[in-house]
Amino acid sequence: MDHTTPPLTKNVTQAQLLAAEPSTDPELLRELALSTDKITRQSVAGNPNTPVDVLLRLGAEFPSQLLDNPVFPLLLLENLNLVAEIPLNTLRSILRHENVPVYILEQVAEKADLEVQLALVNNVQTPKGVLNRLTQSRHPQVVESACLHINLAGELTEKYEERIKEVIQGIIPNAYKADTSDLVVLAQICPIPEFIVEHCIKDFSYKDFLCRKLANSPATFPNFLKHLANHSDGWTRGKAAENPNTPTETLRKLATENQVTFSLVCNFNTPADILESLSTDQNPTIRIKVAEHPNTPLNVLKDLANDLNIHVANAATKVIGELQGEYTAEAVRKNPKTPPDVLEKLAQKDPRTVGEHPNTPPELLLKFSKSVDERLRESVAENPNASVSILKELAQDDSSMVRCGVAKNPNTPINLLFKELARDAWVSGAIAYRMSSEKYGKYPEAESILDILAEESTSPLETILQRLAQEGGEAARLFLARRFDLPVNFLTQFAESTEVNVCEGVAQNLNTPVTCLEKLVQSPATKVREAVAQNPNTPISILEQLSKDKNYDVLLHIAQKTNLSPEILEELAGSKYSDQVREKAMLNPSLPKEAVERILCGEYATHYLKLNPDFLSRHPDSLAVTLNYYAKSEFPLVSFIALNQPQISQELLQEKSLSISWLERLAVAQNPQAIQQILTQLAQDSNQLVRAAAKDRLQDLSSS
Repeated sequence: MDHTTPPLTKNVTQAQLLAAEPSTDPELLRELALSTDKITRQSVAGNPNTPVDVLLRLGAEFPSQLLDNPVFPLLLLENLNLVAEIPLNTLRSILRHENVPVYILEQVAEKADLEVQLALVNNVQTPKGVLNRLTQSRHPQVVESACLHINLAGELTEKYEERIKEVIQGIIPNAYKADTSDLVVLAQICPIPEFIVEHCIKDFSYKDFLCRKLANSPATFPNFLKHLANHSDGWTRGKAAENPNTPTETLRKLATENQVTFSLVCNFNTPADILESLSTDQNPTIRIKVAEHPNTPLNVLKDLANDLNIHVANAATKVIGELQGEYTAEAVRKNPKTPPDVLEKLAQKDPRTVGEHPNTPPELLLKFSKSVDERLRESVAENPNASVSILKELAQDDSSMVRCGVAKNPNTPINLLFKELARDAWVSGAIAYRMSSEKYGKYPEAESILDILAEESTSPLETILQRLAQEGGEAARLFLARRFDLPVNFLTQFAESTEVNVCEGVAQNLNTPVTCLEKLVQSPATKVREAVAQNPNTPISILEQLSKDKNYDVLLHIAQKTNLSPEILEELAGSKYSDQVREKAMLNPSLPKEAVERILCGEYATHYLKLNPDFLSRHPDSLAVTLNYYAKSEFPLVSFIALNQPQISQELLQEKSLSISWLERLAVAQNPQAIQQILTQLAQDSNQLVRAAAKDRLQDLSSS
């Protein structure tokens, strides 16, 4: 039979009129049932003249129209086996409606289909006898719903919150059957009901899958950490003690436990009173950590400065000095970012240390460059922060050690290095040794480099460089390739080299032309491509090419580039082959917010949150997106927790208020954003817990 709509019904308006007309020929209605227009099909489902088989088929899409069709009760009377003939999809649909005949509910009670059984236990009309049979179902969720049905369990009038806790704790699966990865994410982005947390802490199967991961994450919510601090697993308690989100009162309770004292002194939020009590710990390592802690009071530090253990005393004395603005030379040497004001204070006591420091202000270096102290001038000559004018002046210094220091400085201009300093008999040797390779304490190319420098002492710079490039050896070419002021023609020449180290030097040079980088990116040597990836001047086109590289070291540098396309950066942030690459991409400030939202809804959500624990607090709209995603989880406990959060959209609350899962409907009833219309509907729910929660919320709304 041709199922295309006849010409007279191709007009949508006409088709809708014919579909609604009770006198329309049944065969035409059969054809109209195939229409692409939803209103037409809906009218056919409600037409008493529609053929029975078509009517039953359309009931899957339009259950209300089927049940309200005046011919449907007659069909049930005419054919006692009609219920058995109703297609499964249609049966599942009509069973969810309150006006489905009780006769049908009783007829299908023996069906083994899960969706049919769930529809039965969620229908408020289902008789007690049917529910009793369903309590013997092989499907646990059917048994749960049947036992909580209003017609079997009765109405709850008080203490429904305790009943909710009791029921939910009883159905939480062990960690091997639960979706613990999603639970870990939720515990880092929203509060979890206390009774669920307590259950997970007591159930030891959650130790590795949930508890340890959360104890070690700086994004975990305080209420969960409070319970983790009571876990029977010592490692979990230790990590909870170290976690910056653990509440202060919880830290105080943990302070009485010897196993976690080291964790407590490593937590920057540990309060002063706990640190004071730990300052008398028998373990000197603990006392040292107390001395170094930023919250340790001065009076405690003074006591520790008199500690019998010399290492504890020294640590405390050092901190006291720093608090008073006195920094030791050793501390300054170890910290390349020592503030300039600290360096200026130390300059009076230890000018040499300050003269060597890379963060020393230029004006202080200028002052030191005129000092009578030869060693101080030498330290300035080698300082990478020294200006060109200072280096030019020190290149004329009476001391050969100072002049050698200028020759060693990477910022000394190439013209000054080879046209002036290289003529200096005392300095030329230092230059030659720096440009030579070292083998067993010897410098084989140094003599030939010295010869070149001597022979070309009056030649133009271009000639000197050309001879060094051709005759100086690989180490000399590498030295030149790394020079910030090497003429471009030499960089172009070196980019053609077969020497991997030289090519790497060119790739590292900030002045290397893009054309050279385009050639070097094709190098089979990983270190060369890695250097191209590191070069801040590498254009986006080359970076995108390198983003497909098979070497993780190359990708590691690419993932840190802030000018990558959002698509490539997101791809790297989801790398399945390298944790390090993924981590660098996740920390990249250019990773788009939309990409982060997708990560938070995927496999690496916990990894991202551990690295960026404050992302969602800075982007509350992203929190809403993430929670709405988890609210749609196929795992009831996950969706229950998410649906309880106030960030869930009204559209999703409306959708989930009709869910086949009573846990999801309960969460909607408990959600503070659920509107009166939804709550009124849920107050008539088949589930006693859902009804009780909805009625309680309605009462709150009426009294507010």
